[in-house]
Amino acid sequence: MSAASQAELTPIRGQRDGAGRSPQQMFDEIAHKYDRANRIMSAGVDIFWRRKAIPRLLEGLGERPRILDLGAGTLDGALEIARRAPGARVAAADFAREMLVAGKPKVKGDARIYAYAADGHHLPYRDAAFDGAFSAFCIRNLADLPRGLRELRRVVRPGGRVVLLEFLRPERPRLFIDRIWNAHVLPLIGRVVSGDRDAYRYLPESIGRFRSPAELAALLGEVGFASVETRALFPSGVATMVVAS
Repeated sequence: MSAASQAELTPIRGQRDGAGRSPQQMFDEIAHKYDRANRIMSAGVDIFWRRKAIPRLLEGLGERPRILDLGAGTLDGALEIARRAPGARVAAADFAREMLVAGKPKVKGDARIYAYAADGHHLPYRDAAFDGAFSAFCIRNLADLPRGLRELRRVVRPGGRVVLLEFLRPERPRLFIDRIWNAHVLPLIGRVVSGDRDAYRYLPESIGRFRSPAELAALLGEVGFASVETRALFPSGVATMVVAS
């Protein structure tokens, strides 16, 4: 794989939070409080989701796979990949540089993990550079989702695997999760923990305007993935794991 250590980021117009910030600006500003807020709001379930998804990613990819972690954030996913596949090389890419900076102490100089500031709409990697790609709660923030998914397809070799963790728009509104927890409780907790209410109001708003599981599966097929499966994750389908190859 090859990439500049700090890829040129081209701003792409898209969604904004209540303070008028792009997702990139928003995540940069909350980066150093992100892990604490995330653990409190998810009660640690996000760790379970990653541990459920990453074994599926690594199935059949060999002992020394080349893996892209797109939207790597504070590097929890990259570290879990390296833990489960000691021979792996992981490119951890995120458009919010401060998220990568906040996660850097966790890596402790691990030479298997390479962090890059990179935009998912135009990844700085050659075609078929990776055996697989992982992305946790990132693609919902892409301004141009088809373009971002085509980039994922391009940089993963034929026969490789992509595993996505995401909050997808439910087929039917869920009274407690959508109308009470996400709409009111999460922004309140986010404001208390991080001091930034708008960032956590952005979460339910972005879910509401995103794709459903069926719509995302159809789009993955359109951009070139041969097979797609979706699986709702505990608790009660709050998150979805999507496996494409």
